[in-house]
Amino acid sequence: MSQIKEINYQNLFDIKKKIQNPFSREIFITSIKKELGKGFSIWYNMGNGIALSARKFTPKKDFIMKESSNVSGAVFIFNLGEEFPFTFKDNQKFLMKKNNFLIGLSSSEFYAKTYHKKDKEYFILSIGMKEELFSKLAHSIENIDEYMNKAKEKSYELFYNKQIDGQQFEILNYFKAETSYEDLLKNIFLESKTNDLIHYTIQRITRILNDQELSFNDKNRISSLKRAKQIIIKEYQNNLSIKEIAYKSAINECYLKKDFKAYYGITIHEMIQKQRLKAAMQLLKKISA
Repeated sequence: MSQIKEINYQNLFDIKKKIQNPFSREIFITSIKKELGKGFSIWYNMGNGIALSARKFTPKKDFIMKESSNVSGAVFIFNLGEEFPFTFKDNQKFLMKKNNFLIGLSSSEFYAKTYHKKDKEYFILSIGMKEELFSKLAHSIENIDEYMNKAKEKSYELFYNKQIDGQQFEILNYFKAETSYEDLLKNIFLESKTNDLIHYTIQRITRILNDQELSFNDKNRISSLKRAKQIIIKEYQNNLSIKEIAYKSAINECYLKKDFKAYYGITIHEMIQKQRLKAAMQLLKKISA
């Protein structure tokens, strides 16, 4: 049996386009080498201590990707494709499951390998930020400096591996198209969504630490919340009350208010207003067309 090939990340992709935008914004749009698979990778330096990486590819053969970093900081990893294993510098292993996210902390000597299988589709969105910025943004997370010190001792520290929730999925949908990275106006929009994702994820981690995160293992409970959202999407123009939505969703009114906010990250009233604003914007587009 032949040994699985190890490839540095830089040698896996060919640069298709480099975009230099105002205020140090820099974007590299790349495609995986044809002999290795099909798909794309985006690296987007926002010029403010935050960088975005989106990778969507399907290998033609098994390979191990090698990555390293000489900048200490944090990375938010959201896995929307097949699961894949990490092997770190100390030979410890970690399985990144599908539809899960984690926050990883790294030193300036970070090194890891990831194993990718033939004909499996991988889609990973990562948001990296420098240590000083992350420490300030994540000040609400208890003992965050201690976690960072642990990362410096062994080159990495994994910080809360959890399932992606409804609100995170909703934001992540904006990052899926390769064409979203080629237009400056779209880039600025993605920057705002990146900030939304960072803010929400840090808030969620803080709730977990404070034992305020609700467990959604009950399929009936999730089903009721999804029905409530569909009712709002279809009937937002009506004078909807929480009592009416709860009745149609077959869920207790108090639980609906609490669980909806926990699952989707916004209140029912905010969701209704969001749908009304979305409809108004679509109408304006039709009128101006």
